[in-house]
Amino acid sequence: MKGKTIDLFPGGNTSKGFYSFYRYILNQEEARRIICIKGGPGTGKSSLMKKVAAFFNDKGYDIEYHHCSSDNNSLDGVVIKGLNVAILDGTAPHVVDPLNPGAVDEILNMGDCWNEEGFKKYRKNIIEINKEVGKTFKRAYRFIGAARAVHDDWSNFNNEALNPGKLNKLKDELKAKIFTASKNTYGSERHLFLTAFTPNGIVTYVETIIKDCGTVYVLNGGPGTGKTEVLDFLSKEALKRGYNVQFFHDPLIPERIEHIFIPELNTAVVTSNEINNRKLEGKQIYMDNYLNSNVLGKNREEIKQVSEIFYELLNKGLKIIASAKILHDQMETYYIPNMNFDKVNKISENIINKLLGYEKDYLSEK
Repeated sequence: MKGKTIDLFPGGNTSKGFYSFYRYILNQEEARRIICIKGGPGTGKSSLMKKVAAFFNDKGYDIEYHHCSSDNNSLDGVVIKGLNVAILDGTAPHVVDPLNPGAVDEILNMGDCWNEEGFKKYRKNIIEINKEVGKTFKRAYRFIGAARAVHDDWSNFNNEALNPGKLNKLKDELKAKIFTASKNTYGSERHLFLTAFTPNGIVTYVETIIKDCGTVYVLNGGPGTGKTEVLDFLSKEALKRGYNVQFFHDPLIPERIEHIFIPELNTAVVTSNEINNRKLEGKQIYMDNYLNSNVLGKNREEIKQVSEIFYELLNKGLKIIASAKILHDQMETYYIPNMNFDKVNKISENIINKLLGYEKDYLSEK
């Protein structure tokens, strides 16, 4: 029987540039092995990860697929749950270097599979495209940053109408429903993204978290309607009571929380917001009910204007990210012909065999 799969983003294209939560993919203390793959575009890193993950998923292991925000059809990493093994793309912009070489981490160099002589005639092209990709992403981040500035204006208009008393009552009601016990410890945190700005537009994987979740609360509302305050309050309460909390961050404002999941309580509090625009199943909470309609009405025209400008700027940023993907694909055409994919396949087989050895250790520990 196949195991479960979850889709995530360990990094994101945000208003602060590329923002990484790579260190949370698999904790060093928890990990049996972390394999960092080094190699250029088109060298088979993502395909290798997919192959290994599919093999162990077919054996019944739960798999986390960590997607690349600059190409959501490609992978930045996989985690084989139970075995506590991660395989990561350790190349730019998410450079990963071993923290505990040999004990936990190892490097897998895909450069061993390429024909170095074949790159000589493409040297100038590769350098020029790499520079162009960097410039293109910087331009995209400027538009996303401009979108955030307008988004702050939109948020301020809504926040002006927020009723703090009603919001505090909602927080207390949710606290009473979610938490019935405490542990004699402080909880732990894990931070990732479920939504990302990608070449294919705004992509969200929130459904992969809530599909098997026992209790889901959905906070529906635009910016500044109190969603973040509720998530902050509930996550702090969960940590204080000793529960592990998975924080999923906003792709526009990465320090802001978009969703939380408390595995031990099988409970998620998620948002249907102006970025993911998802209609999600669960217990629905409409944040407009906590706004003063008179104050909101006074600012209605301004809210309409800033929301339109926000989407215009964000969509421009997304189009530029898509153009960076075209450049990246062009660079792959220089690498692929110079790869020995028989060697790549052999490496995949060797990794699977190595991990099967870890499986024996895992089964003997049970």
